[in-house]
Amino acid sequence: MGEVGEVVGREANKLVVKMQRTEACAKCRACTAGLESKDMIIKAVNMCEANIGDKVEVVLDNSNFMKATLIMYGIPFIAFMIGVFAGYYGALKLSLGSPELAGIGLGIVLVIIVYLIIRTQEYRFKEGGYIPKAINVIK
Repeated sequence: MGEVGEVVGREANKLVVKMQRTEACAKCRACTAGLESKDMIIKAVNMCEANIGDKVEVVLDNSNFMKATLIMYGIPFIAFMIGVFAGYYGALKLSLGSPELAGIGLGIVLVIIVYLIIRTQEYRFKEGGYIPKAINVIK
């Protein structure tokens, strides 16, 4: 079973759903940046013909959730590590200043580049299965 939320608005074929953060979600805090609010607002595909005021069951496929997590956290982390090692050993090889600063600097530059690439491909993710779906109206 998915999470339950209340429909507070509609946009085209999507619902704006207000949900209570669960304990697992509260520990992540990725979407709230550590704010104390217990509510979160998400957009979900309307697959159950829900209307404003209805309670709906919202699901996100676990495999898609893991893929989205890998895209947003794993790939930038790998880019950062490659940048750190390449910058550090490149600076040592070329006898340039501080290899530690070169490593950190190149790592940060690569992370920024990767996030820009991910951002340019965001339209693909919105089309795919990475969007929550409201599948059932709860009576």
